[in-house]
Amino acid sequence: MGKLKHLFQPVKIGTMEVKNRIVMSAMDPGFGIDDDGCVTDQLTEFLVERARSRPGMIVTGATPVHPTGTADPNTIKMVHLWDERVLPSLERMVKAVHRYDVKFGAQLNHGGLAHLPQEAVCASVIPELARLGLPVREASREELREYIEAFATAAERSVRVGFDFIEIHGGHGYLVNTFLTPYYNRRTDEYGGSFDNRTRFLLEIIRAVRGRIGHSIPLGVRLNGNDFIPQGAWRLPELCHLAPTLERESVNYINISAGATSMGTLHYTIMPMYQEQGVFAAFSEEVKRYVSIPVIITGRIKSPIVADRIIKEGKADLVVMSRAQIADPELAEKARQGEIADIRPCLAECLGCIEGILRYGEASCAVNARLGREYLLKEIEGEKKASAKRVLVAGAGCAGLEASRRAAFAGHEVTLCDSRSWIGGQLRLAAGMPKRQEIGDIIPWYERQLHRLGVQIRLNTTVDESLLDQIRPDVLVVACGSLPEVPLGFIDGLGDIKDIELVMVDDLIEEERLTGDNVLVVGGDQIGLQVADYLSEKGKTVCVVEKGDHFAQKMASNDRRFLVGRLIEQGVKRHKNVEKVEILPTDEVWMTGGGRRERLPKIDTIVLASQRRPNMFLEEVAKRKGIETHIIGDASGVAGEGQGTIMAAITAGYDVGRQI
Repeated sequence: MGKLKHLFQPVKIGTMEVKNRIVMSAMDPGFGIDDDGCVTDQLTEFLVERARSRPGMIVTGATPVHPTGTADPNTIKMVHLWDERVLPSLERMVKAVHRYDVKFGAQLNHGGLAHLPQEAVCASVIPELARLGLPVREASREELREYIEAFATAAERSVRVGFDFIEIHGGHGYLVNTFLTPYYNRRTDEYGGSFDNRTRFLLEIIRAVRGRIGHSIPLGVRLNGNDFIPQGAWRLPELCHLAPTLERESVNYINISAGATSMGTLHYTIMPMYQEQGVFAAFSEEVKRYVSIPVIITGRIKSPIVADRIIKEGKADLVVMSRAQIADPELAEKARQGEIADIRPCLAECLGCIEGILRYGEASCAVNARLGREYLLKEIEGEKKASAKRVLVAGAGCAGLEASRRAAFAGHEVTLCDSRSWIGGQLRLAAGMPKRQEIGDIIPWYERQLHRLGVQIRLNTTVDESLLDQIRPDVLVVACGSLPEVPLGFIDGLGDIKDIELVMVDDLIEEERLTGDNVLVVGGDQIGLQVADYLSEKGKTVCVVEKGDHFAQKMASNDRRFLVGRLIEQGVKRHKNVEKVEILPTDEVWMTGGGRRERLPKIDTIVLASQRRPNMFLEEVAKRKGIETHIIGDASGVAGEGQGTIMAAITAGYDVGRQI
């Protein structure tokens, strides 16, 4: 165990012996639920794949106990735990997970505000939301009794199908949280006003659940350490005040998170890479001073080393590592064996696991292309060794790295070439941006995997017709990425420049080019904004122009909020809906948009970071030679929906590597 001896110590939760301190907690993947609210093989296999690695605990996604507390089925499907008909499917799932030595629990909730803009039930009517046209109604006393009974019934059913423990969700803008939080709870009856009144609903749920399931089944509660809403928030001192009461009420553990997803604070609930790992550990550390029951902490813990340190320092008793186990289902076993370098790292950059649910109804993962397809795609190392092909991959960016890894995993003979002296492509450049170094964490992982699988890596090697004739591959994978280009038609007067320096964005980063003091960045997508942050941190005065009506559309919303916040703090000027940039012979720079023509302050350097074109130079040569050819990643396109991202590139690489 070495350094991770604290992470792999057992812990007692009520009557339940948990073998280690790693928790896979409440990630609603949005898939694997049918139209009747029953579990399918897709969700079962997703959970089984993580159970196989034997984390200490797995908790289901938030499961609604009442029809008024579920999501819109047209966007996100959830288990209908209020309906007896779902129980056989749940029982099959529990039995499948229990083939492995892991404790499996059901997390119960009523969605409350989290499911706006459909009609939502809340502690009280909130005029500010009503003025925005959001349908929120107050729960009546009769409904509260119905919801309490629903929690108790759902807990009883969960125990009946074999779950080891129960967790009640009281955070994130769900119904219980709206009673705890003064901003949401403006009631004047016994459920509103004072601290005792605001906690009454939760305590009545706990008592009803205990009355139904007895004391032999562990019961936990998930609560916010801070709602992170501007006013009237539930905060850490109130949680510390409540914690001893929960212990007296026979709650066996407290699971701490933060943020209220219904109020636009998802970036506090699901922290991006702009925040340090274990960002909420101060909450659990404080709560532990008031209780003797175990305290669990969540909040961007992706490294087992960080997790072990949190436990060693007494900041928590268990740690939630959900995104990390989405990225690598084998995380717990690899950590147990001390194989830390073999853990495929969560980048905490794309937030596809969350953004996928919110935008498309299903989770995704930038680095794990099998997510949600575990029931369809079985991984068998060396399965095609008997019919191995010679595979040549051109380009060692993320698409080429993944295609090489997966093809070699299947047993093919793979050669990977790149014209640069290093692997990683745009990943390495992106890792040079402020607060985004973790993007580069995946590069040494790929290097290690390719070495283990016997991939021959040739650097400073351009794939051309001569090399094709030399290697004579059966399959060519073109993963040469994209190149920045001059946005002709958007910028006029480039030929009239006198003293303004013109720099392509890749050259700026790769060559660490110096710029003048006043920089115009042309392009406000994710690359442009990150470069603006990079230059601003170097003391430059930066202005960004973007022809679209949104900045950084391809970034996850959480990342974008933090990045834009940094730019605002640094005084970076951002202009969107710009129709044209004009450079006069006097080196004056003007922009036109929205019927206005405005002169920009003095510009010394223009960085072109907008348009990119696929680098597909090999396609014609390969076709002429009759070589089976696949074009993936940015080389296949950068402008369309789902293109030009790490997730798109790695997924394309995986799929091609598997199909060869």
